Amino acid sequence: MTSGPTAPATGVPWRHDLVGGLLAAALGAAVVLHVRTFPELPDGQPGPALFPGIVGTLLVVFGLVLVVRAVRARGRATAEAAAPGVTAQGRWRALAVLGLVVAYLLLAEVLGFAVTMGVLLFLLMWLLGARPLVAAIATAVTVGFIVLVFGELLLVPLPRGFLG
Repeated sequence: MTSGPTAPATGVPWRHDLVGGLLAAALGAAVVLHVRTFPELPDGQPGPALFPGIVGTLLVVFGLVLVVRAVRARGRATAEAAAPGVTAQGRWRALAVLGLVVAYLLLAEVLGFAVTMGVLLFLLMWLLGARPLVAAIATAVTVGFIVLVFGELLLVPLPRGFLG
């Protein structure tokens, strides 16, 4: 067995972060530029560009943060860079996230937002390693916050389901 530096894996994480960050920042910039064409409401009320503009701005900011982190990590040889690719557990978790998103799309109209999101968010946190009590508390707070802010304050129509 020889000692010495190991060859980096084919997928070097800093490169993925660099490309992902650049793509996120570019998408965010495109969104911010596009929403400038949206109509404005009278009296300075927030218009239809508000939330897409916020999301676009966040994409730019966090995309650039990812780019900066990737550039800093580029020069450092880390254990992560030499580690093998995605583990089997990581693949299952990624598939679980996708499955839960599909489950939300299929169940939200039937069960309602609060019930569907509560069950699926709890399952997601539990599958990703959170303790059941922590997952339950975080789920209750998150779902309650979303219902209050979006459903009650901003009057976003959330699926009501069979409970009405």
